[in-house]
Amino acid sequence: MKGIPQELPRSVCLRVTRRCNVACAFCQAPPTSRSELSVREIGEISRFFASGGARSAKLAGGEPTVREDLPEIIAAVAGAGLRPVVTTNGFAVPARTLDACAEYADEFKFSIHRPSAENDRVLRRKSFDDIDRNLAEVVRREIGLSINSVVVPGGLNLMEEMAGFACGRGARKISFIPVVSRGRANGKQEFSFRSEELSEVLRRVRDLAQTYQGRMDVRCIDIRSRDYWIVENDGSLWIERATEDADVRICGKESLMSTCNTRPLEAG
Repeated sequence: MKGIPQELPRSVCLRVTRRCNVACAFCQAPPTSRSELSVREIGEISRFFASGGARSAKLAGGEPTVREDLPEIIAAVAGAGLRPVVTTNGFAVPARTLDACAEYADEFKFSIHRPSAENDRVLRRKSFDDIDRNLAEVVRREIGLSINSVVVPGGLNLMEEMAGFACGRGARKISFIPVVSRGRANGKQEFSFRSEELSEVLRRVRDLAQTYQGRMDVRCIDIRSRDYWIVENDGSLWIERATEDADVRICGKESLMSTCNTRPLEAG
């Protein structure tokens, strides 16, 4: 289908909802609409990306656990040939979702930004005790655990604490994500990184990677340095970049679903 590149990414983000049960001030994908793809549609999109060489799909939001059919979504993505990775704030994770992750997924990502109840101030909801219990449950079920932690200017000193917290909770990986000017953070000076601050984030990540070598991977995910393929909650396909003005809309839902149904790509 014209408009969709023949070369697809190794990983795609499926934004299964824009609904959320918290309200982070720097949310990169705040609620915009209540449109949601069906399980069948998500399965078809996943098969299309898998046939084009993709290997994994990040199930994100919003907050994906607010969808009661998330276990069916996880199964559909896995059945299509992609590795499902659930990204959650970890506040309210139903047992059925944990069951599905234990069966189909090998990674469950918690987005945690403070290593204590101070995280409640970020999420604007009392939630840390529930998150901590769910972390322990994921480890108990032997589901692969990783942590995403957004880094903001002025908060770099928390990186060492967050790494210690993640390792202590049994995470196999922590990814530090320097905030970008998107969503609720768009245009807010307190979320604007200077180049020297970004360099310091990278230096600390290198130091922490060495400190935790053999125990936990420490990485930096900086959207400034790469493009991200996103299937939005309304079914449109985007390449997201550091700012919303730089995003590229590839096609809408109708074109994407038509491509999924009529022109599957050869794997490779």
